[in-house]
Amino acid sequence: MPRNARLDIPGCLYHVINRGNERREIFVDNTDREDFIKRLRTALELTGTKCLAWCLMPNHFHMMILRGARPLAELMGRLLTGYVGNFNRRHSRCGHLFQNRYTSILCEEDAYLRELTAYIHLNPLRAGLLRSYEDLKNYKWCGHGEVTGTRHAGLADRDYLLQYFGRTNGEAEANYDEFVEERKYKYKAGELSGGSLFHSFNGTSRVLAAGRRGERELSDSRVLGSSRFVEILLKHAQNTPCPRESAGAILERVCAKTGVTAAEIKSASRIRGIVAARARYCYLAKEAGIGGGILAKELNRNSGAISYLTGKGRVLEASN
Repeated sequence: MPRNARLDIPGCLYHVINRGNERREIFVDNTDREDFIKRLRTALELTGTKCLAWCLMPNHFHMMILRGARPLAELMGRLLTGYVGNFNRRHSRCGHLFQNRYTSILCEEDAYLRELTAYIHLNPLRAGLLRSYEDLKNYKWCGHGEVTGTRHAGLADRDYLLQYFGRTNGEAEANYDEFVEERKYKYKAGELSGGSLFHSFNGTSRVLAAGRRGERELSDSRVLGSSRFVEILLKHAQNTPCPRESAGAILERVCAKTGVTAAEIKSASRIRGIVAARARYCYLAKEAGIGGGILAKELNRNSGAISYLTGKGRVLEASN
């Protein structure tokens, strides 16, 4: 059964999750964790993305992301492609590190930001990695300490997050701490890792409840939000414009500009000039509305490589 296309919309809130292949560890030691955080910090800066909450677990990670001007796929491509390559080299392994493509759930910000923050930051406590809630404030691999002001990792945008908890900084910090502590035993594993078809905070699916009443409740597994919110997003997705220029026309334009042939761009060559032309092609094609899946098939590369090339191409085009 084909997977639904991602809903990737600027300015929207996302819960992003990825798990290790066969539930194996994706972080073996603190060097791995530091490498991941460093790469995430760089990717956030380059794509204009905000991270509001985050947590690294032994075999998976959670992030709450406010999507910026650049596609979410570009952020994740920059992060995961480099991390996996370095992880495999360090631990003398090969093959897939993650079990599948990352999960990104588009969330209704006003309704879910506070609950989702608590859910993500309570993961280490819920999993038994920590003995008490107080330990969470000094836990290095979670954004909770960044929000309370006890740690600094340079990831979480605490000012943006705290505005949802109070009008002044002191009030917001106290309210946040109280809000999260009250929920330390509330959530079940995986409770907020799916879309609105399955999850609501009163423990009952709104869709099922509406069905019992004979009402229609619109839902989508890619979205955590109200029926009205889902309806607006789906209309947005349906109205996404078709590509403004064909891939073939863009390829010809890049070839003429760089002197690199189409065959070379589509080859596996790692010669610097050819890689640069390939990157320009990916960036210009994505800007014209051509999907990453089409480019991945045409260039015989995975989605992470396409995201990386797109980012590189954007830098090259901006430098001209």
